[in-house]
Amino acid sequence: MNTHEFSRVVNYVKSIKPNWFLSGDEYLASKEDIEQVELLVGGTLPDEYVYFSNNYNAGYFAFVNIYSLNPNSEWYLPVKNKEYEMVSMPQGFIAFSDDETGGYYGFLKEKTQYKNEVYFFDSSGDGSIESIKEDFFEFVVSRGFQPEHFDLDVLTQ
Repeated sequence: MNTHEFSRVVNYVKSIKPNWFLSGDEYLASKEDIEQVELLVGGTLPDEYVYFSNNYNAGYFAFVNIYSLNPNSEWYLPVKNKEYEMVSMPQGFIAFSDDETGGYYGFLKEKTQYKNEVYFFDSSGDGSIESIKEDFFEFVVSRGFQPEHFDLDVLTQ
């Protein structure tokens, strides 16, 4: 899914389910905000996540929470990840979302770049991470909008 397709799906869902988007924060990320976060996390973030952060509000985005790249947000990615220090996140893993039950969704770093593949880490498990076989946009659509559950025809929009 490219940025145009993703935006089209988001706009469609917002048009039919506007109440799903009332709890996001008000801060979009600037280029400077993104550069600062990338310095703090020691790698370049995936383009899809950066696009989302430039164009959509973080926090609750329909049925998923997404961490922000804007330092004014209560969902600021570096702060949220620092909160999890006692969880012992796997090396090279940066969380961009959580399931609010001890599970974290994030990216893995390969050299100096975080891959645009979403991984899940269960802090109550054995410490391993698993690929959920989705990129960031697919994750937002499948977990945030749950099109099968709500019978949303997001693919033809």
